[in-house]
Amino acid sequence: MIKKSALLLSCLMLGILSCKQNEAEKKEGLMDVGVARVDITPQTPIRISGFAARGKTEAGKVLQPLSAKALAFGSDAQGPSVLITVDLLGIQWRVTKTLVKMLAEKMHMKPAQIAIFASHTHGGPEIGNLINHLQCRGNYPVKFNFSDSLLELDQLLHIAGYNEMLIEKLQEVALAALKDRKPAKVAWAQGQALFSENRRPEGGPVDQALPVLRISNPDGSLRAVLTNYACHGISLGADVNEVHGDWMGEAQRVIEERHPGVIALVSIGCSGDAHPKKRDSIAFMQAYGKEIADNVDQLLQSEMQPLTAPPVGTMKWIQLPFAHVPTVKELMAFTRDTTIKGYYARLALDRIQRGDSLPAVLNYPLQTWNFGDQLLMINMGGEVVADYSVRLKKDLGSNRVWINAYSNDVGCYIGSRRVIHEGGYEADASMYWYDKPSPLSDTVEDLIVNTVHEITPAPFKKK
Repeated sequence: MIKKSALLLSCLMLGILSCKQNEAEKKEGLMDVGVARVDITPQTPIRISGFAARGKTEAGKVLQPLSAKALAFGSDAQGPSVLITVDLLGIQWRVTKTLVKMLAEKMHMKPAQIAIFASHTHGGPEIGNLINHLQCRGNYPVKFNFSDSLLELDQLLHIAGYNEMLIEKLQEVALAALKDRKPAKVAWAQGQALFSENRRPEGGPVDQALPVLRISNPDGSLRAVLTNYACHGISLGADVNEVHGDWMGEAQRVIEERHPGVIALVSIGCSGDAHPKKRDSIAFMQAYGKEIADNVDQLLQSEMQPLTAPPVGTMKWIQLPFAHVPTVKELMAFTRDTTIKGYYARLALDRIQRGDSLPAVLNYPLQTWNFGDQLLMINMGGEVVADYSVRLKKDLGSNRVWINAYSNDVGCYIGSRRVIHEGGYEADASMYWYDKPSPLSDTVEDLIVNTVHEITPAPFKKK
């Protein structure tokens, strides 16, 4: 009896000490944060994803190594969150889902507290989104030739093997960041970078905000930096058939070189219709990486807004309707089209004859993370065009909003009403490259924006 009483007293004292520690950390403005990184550079030759005009050969050289990097926020008692960045063109929900399931089983985490952001480099391995169309040959936009054959076996095995390895690496880096959690100071600020431009109408919308999240030890020394910018990863062109992270990889390299021991992470904003002003040169890639790093350093020395509460996540899947799902007769007619649309029609007909059906909607994830009432992250799937950033920041206020596109599931371009009405690559042709039956309906903009408002916490809603 005495032993039981002593044990209960000991547990009670530990609980009291833990509470006092949490209170002390809160007063000091500290938050539990873990940081980790893992190499995801392919170990075999592999097809590179992102440019239709690229040749059919595998990349055997590495210009820049690729990484997955993670931040874990909050204690177990608070309910931790994990943010991962990957130096890849995109991410499939098939991959994200395995990570979500593992963290639910091992750490009792909810899907809303897990986010993966792809950098959208056009120098990373094929991750499955475009695998049906890797048989393209020719010079875009002049002429394409397609092969009806499957990928060469070695190429298919290399892609499949890489994606299985990626699943394991993402689990590894997430658990490492969770294990690394310790008290840290977290703060954020916004700057600007100026090398992005709209690639559709001259003078079209572009989001040039450069938000930065700083993770420091209690003594003020830097541990990690997360930054975000809305610009396509195409400062290097299709002629560079080597593994690389583009300007995003260069920015990470420069930041880490200037701050030894620090982990730098980069996510991408609404850049579906935005690209670098100058392209097709390593010199441009290096200049853009340096511009990002210079602006990050400037912000790190400025008065940044402290964040004292770990993020609280909310997630909702919605269905975005396609404008028109073609009939079999329409697909038969489309096969005469010599562009990607005709090739998609042949693939679609093959599936239908095997008993499959074409999707009428796109399942689309939206997620918000709020750090108290000080910062709202909006995490959007797909290649989101700039109109969404302009509209959401106007609605919610740009001073407390950070938007990450290419999040959790990159299934296709997400056009706005304006872009869909204008047509062109982002609204039309790209959908067939992404293996979708048609452009999206022009109703999707309101569906997405209204859902973001629905899952946005009250303190961030304008009255």
